[in-house]
Amino acid sequence: MRRVAGFTLVELLIAIGIMALLGTMASAMLNGALGSQEMVVQRQQQLERLALALQIMRRDLEQLTPRIPRDEQGDAMAARLQAEQIGENSELEFVHGGRRTLPGQKLTGSLERVRYRLEDGELLRYSAAVADPTANSPWHKRSLLAGVDRFVVSFYDGSRWGNFWPPSTQLNALQPQGLRIEMDVGPWPDIRMNVMLPELQP
Repeated sequence: MRRVAGFTLVELLIAIGIMALLGTMASAMLNGALGSQEMVVQRQQQLERLALALQIMRRDLEQLTPRIPRDEQGDAMAARLQAEQIGENSELEFVHGGRRTLPGQKLTGSLERVRYRLEDGELLRYSAAVADPTANSPWHKRSLLAGVDRFVVSFYDGSRWGNFWPPSTQLNALQPQGLRIEMDVGPWPDIRMNVMLPELQP
């Protein structure tokens, strides 16, 4: 009688082991690809948030108004734009026009006081719906960007750069000619944006 050819038990075990190994490798490669895709999506979302934050800041600054703001006591401030450096980071405050009115809101004016500052790694934009808020005026707080390690604003007065406005040597300077914003955001260090401010008459 002829013997039927087939696989031995050892051969079957070897084949099953090879298939299991190939399956494990394929699963690891798939998980790696999915993890890489997720990381790419996260980075893309971070870049979109960064681009939006820079666009918002540029829009606010380019709408700087020819108006000296007043503090909570009603006293005129030193310049159209106030900035100082707190530790290693900057704080920036000014009045700009072009405030948007949402549907259903009453049109009270187009001027808005805005303030930018870094708190616990978040770049925050504070805004009040009036040019000269008082102690009782509500401020709207908006987080523009998370994971910010450094937020520094420098001002160009026509001859040199400084981190304060108005500068101690030009206390009567109404506004700088331009400014530079520098940030370290997550995996992207030393992000810079230059903004030329509108030429406003005294």
